Amino acid sequence: MRWLKGVLIAIDQLGNAIAGGNPDATISARTGYFARVEETPLRPYWRLLERIIDFTFLPIDGPDHCYNAYLADKDEKNEEGSDLMRGLLGVIVILVCLPLSLFTRLYVLIIPGARYSA
Repeated sequence: MRWLKGVLIAIDQLGNAIAGGNPDATISARTGYFARVEETPLRPYWRLLERIIDFTFLPIDGPDHCYNAYLADKDEKNEEGSDLMRGLLGVIVILVCLPLSLFTRLYVLIIPGARYSA
């Protein structure tokens, strides 16, 4: 399971780099930073991405997935990127998170103890 988690984080970082972000930061951390920490005129865009990503991981990580991802890696520099790269990031998030949200919900139904508990 540790191997799988490492591979998934590497894929996440690759997606972030492809979309103009820091290649050592995840999409979730980048989104959490710009949605909650950095003052930006594009905050509504980042908040929308944050809602989509947080919804996807809610069953296994609980609330505030993106903000917690930022807090876990807050020493990384986050880059907002150009309009084109932010658009690409939005496409990546939608194409990956919507199907993945079905998987995370099925996962907690099938695997005992997988559900987040506060």
